[in-house]
Amino acid sequence: MTTAKTKQQRLVQTLAESHKDKTMTRKVDTYEYESLETCIKTEQVPPSEIAELFTDKAFYKWYKNRNFIWTNLLTLKTLIQ
Repeated sequence: MTTAKTKQQRLVQTLAESHKDKTMTRKVDTYEYESLETCIKTEQVPPSEIAELFTDKAFYKWYKNRNFIWTNLLTLKTLIQ
């Protein structure tokens, strides 16, 4: 994976960060996590629904750990230099 983010990745991360602390409007079942991840990455989920999904703190944490971790590594690398 390259370090450059795609427009979709930036959109998803922005939606996630801006909705993670809002009141949960939709609970995501754990068995749906991977299929939703695939649908989000392949742009099958509209932005309004992505925002709603990230109000579930457990799903947000799971998705963040699997998909936004490289952003944290790049930030750490920048801080070390």
